[in-house]
Amino acid sequence: MEASSEQQYLEDKYPQRPLLPADPRLKALNLRAASIINSNIQPLHMLSLLKHLEEKVGPEESLSFAQLNIEKGLLALEMLLKDFASRYATGDEVYMADVFLAPQIVVSTSRFNINMSKFPTLSRLYESYKILLELEASSPERQPDAVH
Repeated sequence: MEASSEQQYLEDKYPQRPLLPADPRLKALNLRAASIINSNIQPLHMLSLLKHLEEKVGPEESLSFAQLNIEKGLLALEMLLKDFASRYATGDEVYMADVFLAPQIVVSTSRFNINMSKFPTLSRLYESYKILLELEASSPERQPDAVH
């Protein structure tokens, strides 16, 4: 996974808060976690996809499909991060894996009723994310274009 132009912009603009750690092993771990989220979990959070599924198979089957596949992605992340996680996904600093993971847990629990007790490492990480002001500030409801 190559650095995107957005990632490069953020790295250049805010060098004091890199998205990726300098350690090559931890950098690869962050990119892998972001890839799992980006390709396996986040697409199932898209309302347009869910609406399409509901039209094709009905609301119950759509929810069941989304829950099953989100849980598969969360299990992959649990297994990937369990030996590396500290305060955050890959140590004591917030990196790309955390930026991707935190909002996915919020949506997984609130919209899809995913039971996070199945994922103890991710649950512990989420407790650390909850106290981050950046997470609260980035919530969809707090954005200037949010519909209230």
